[in-house]
Formats: sequence, C-alpha cells, structure tokens
Amino acid sequence: MERVEDGVAATRAEIDMKAPFRSVKEAVMLFGETVLAGEVYANKLNEAELEETKQSLAKAREESLEMANCLSSLRAELEKTKNELKQLKARELEKRVVELEIEDLKFVESATKTQVEKPGIEEGMELQKKRSVKFADPPTLARVLNEEDNVLERQFSVDRVVEPMKKKKKKTFIPLIGVIFSRKRGYQEGAIPKAHRS
Repeated sequence: MERVEDGVAATRAEIDMKAPFRSVKEAVMLFGETVLAGEVYANKLNEAELEETKQSLAKAREESLEMANCLSSLRAELEKTKNELKQLKARELEKRVVELEIEDLKFVESATKTQVEKPGIEEGMELQKKRSVKFADPPTLARVLNEEDNVLERQFSVDRVVEPMKKKKKKTFIPLIGVIFSRKRGYQEGAIPKAHRS
C-alpha cells in the first residue's frame, strides 16, 4: 500500500481488525516464547534483591568498623590500666622501703635524744646552782655572753658526737635491708629460707 507522490514513497498503516486470540497458546505461537511482561517483573525482582544485599553489606561493613574501633579502644584502655598497675606496684614498694627507713630513723633519733637530753638537763641544773651561789654577786654582761658561747660550743660538740653514730647506724642498716629483700625473694620464688629448713 505504497503510494508514490512526487518521487517519495509513502506507506500507509493498516489496523488489524481480526478477532482477538482465542487462547494463550495461540498468542505464544504468534509472538514467540518470550513474554515481555515476565522479563520486566524478573528484572525488577533482581534489582530489589541487589539493593537489599547492598544495604546488608553496608550494614555489615559499618558494624565491623564499629567493632574494630571498640576493640582498639579496649586494647588502649587495657594498656593504660597495665601501666597504672605497674606504677601503683612501684609506689607500694617505695612506700614500704620508706616506712622501713622511717622506723629505723625513729629508733636512731630516740637513742640520740636520750643521749642529748641528759647533758642538757645536767647543764640546766648546774646553771641553777651557779645562780643560787652567785646571787649576792650578779653576773656582768661579759660573763653572760661568755657563758652563752660556752653553751653553744657544748651543743655543737654533742652534735658532732651524735653524727658519727648516725653514720654507723646507716652502714649497718643497708645490709639489713638486703637481707630482708633476699628473704622476700626466696618466699616469692618458692624457696625455703635457711632459718626454716629442717
């Protein structure tokens, strides 16, 4: 149904006015085995499944990153706690050593105080005797200054006597600490100390 007008061929469209298909088989035979509607629905289902899997993968990645962050923060916190524990143990050890030294110093100080107090009491009594004896003849300023110098010199000489004693105590104190710590190591290692062996 082509017409030629001025050298151009024009086609006419014809509309099929036949009766519709009697069955689906007849339509399939006419158009072939592929049905366009099925393909469209299948593609939409596949796309929906792909979107769901993409979302679940994204959620899984986020969760794994979050877990990794939690693990790293827990590891950092664990290291921090270990360091704090080491510092506390070191402080406790230092505290014990200082307490032992303080106890030894208290013992040394109490011994020196008793030695220093006795001469001080005796000097005070002698001074009272001198005052009572010389009550009739009051001391001059030169004598009082002279006596204060003598008292100060006596105190310095007492201090000089006490200082060598302190040094001697410290020398004997250091091996004592060594013995104490060696016994503690023996207990920690499971060894039996020499004193308690049978």
